[in-house]
Amino acid sequence: MAEIAVRTASVLHNKHIAPNVFRLEVEGSFRAKPGQFYMLRSWRHDPLLFRPMSVFDRTEESLSFLCATRGRGTDLLSRLSAGDGLTLLGPLGNGWERIDERIALIGGGTGIAPLYYTAKYFAAKDRSAAIDIYLGFRGRPFLQEEFAQVAQRVYRSSESGEGGEEGLITEIFNPSGYDTCYACGPPAMLAALSKVCQGAGIPLFVSLEERIACGIGACLGCAVRTRKGMKRVCKDGPVFRAEEVFFDG
Repeated sequence: MAEIAVRTASVLHNKHIAPNVFRLEVEGSFRAKPGQFYMLRSWRHDPLLFRPMSVFDRTEESLSFLCATRGRGTDLLSRLSAGDGLTLLGPLGNGWERIDERIALIGGGTGIAPLYYTAKYFAAKDRSAAIDIYLGFRGRPFLQEEFAQVAQRVYRSSESGEGGEEGLITEIFNPSGYDTCYACGPPAMLAALSKVCQGAGIPLFVSLEERIACGIGACLGCAVRTRKGMKRVCKDGPVFRAEEVFFDG
């Protein structure tokens, strides 16, 4: 695992790409494995805690995050402009390891955030990798051109029927033909994917979304129940084998 550090950085861009969704990019050379996250804050005292954000993309000169506005902290992050300062703690979590050649990445809502860098990273390490991405949205899909650049095929669905097949992404995903699947999104989506992948005998790795307070495993606020006991999402995860997780809580 890369060494965890607290750093400050300047905002390069902060672009609102959909209702309550923004892409925040900061300047600097940062370490990150696919599926890892950083804790962010742009304020001094209020709110008290950092906010966890999956790495959306990484280059030699910048690091970016795909964020949803859900409360005071994320609202403050959404209001940052180019040149504003940001404090980052990370990289955190275990991240994803690529296992096989034929790969499916599945994301729902802002669970699509870690998939772009994951696909980009896997493809760069092995050009023979066959990577398909499945993206589920409530409304109109976004970032489609970006995802098309890092995958062989991109499948999308939306509950509204805009810009993709109408319905849930779990209704169009079929694990047949893949060696390994990776997913991030709401618990109900992950539970459905776990069931279908286990039925097909295909390994599934899931990245769990929980409320993370400290990010380093000290506070136990993000603990989840697994078949190996209680595990901390921030320290032991966020990536787990799907069959290890109790998605019903």
